[in-house]
Amino acid sequence: MDIIEAILRQSSLWEITLLAVLIYLFIQPDFRKRITKIKLGNFELELQELKDQVQKGQEKIQELEEEVENERRFFEDFLEDFDPNTPISELAKVRQSIRSQAKNLTELESLKSRLNLQSSAEELYFTAVALREKRPVSLLPDLISFLQELSADKNLGGYRLNTIWTLTSALHLTLIACIRDKVGPMPDKEILEQAQRTLNALEQNPRVQQDRPDNPSKGIRGPLKHALTWVGKGLEANKKA
Repeated sequence: MDIIEAILRQSSLWEITLLAVLIYLFIQPDFRKRITKIKLGNFELELQELKDQVQKGQEKIQELEEEVENERRFFEDFLEDFDPNTPISELAKVRQSIRSQAKNLTELESLKSRLNLQSSAEELYFTAVALREKRPVSLLPDLISFLQELSADKNLGGYRLNTIWTLTSALHLTLIACIRDKVGPMPDKEILEQAQRTLNALEQNPRVQQDRPDNPSKGIRGPLKHALTWVGKGLEANKKA
């Protein structure tokens, strides 16, 4: 009531009358249907334009919902058909299918949620291939933390070496994306140092040491070495910044 009294004291009679008329008109359904424009001082509001923008927004939301639903359906179909024990030589078709889907992936939270030791072999392989294709800089800290968790486990969580190779390669390619190609913000010193510690620990993991002892660069230690190189470049860039 105090606010209303203050407004009445500071407004002239014609302003109060105009306000009352406007309020009355706006509560009339027929008037709201006929009005197309409101002008307040220098500000002009096209109601139809607003309606069009709202409609476009609703259509965009619907499109995004459909995309997320398609991604969910694809992932469920993949899990149903994929055998985690498929020989490496027969994985090419599966990998290509995941890569094609990952290119249009709009929702990254599902990938982030699977970067944990509770993920099945199928879930983590899908995630690893998608991350390697998508290279989302925003998930760099999550990928590093998960690799750190894996490196502390002598059995690498029980996952296939090919899956660990793919995750390590995803880290390597994501580092290139943000350090060389300037996609997203440059990782800060803390993140890069964590990546360095993680990669060094992963290199010493017994299963990684046993991966292609005849030619380490063909195993996990190949992308691991390249990732360490880019971590070093990132740390140098941070010093100069």
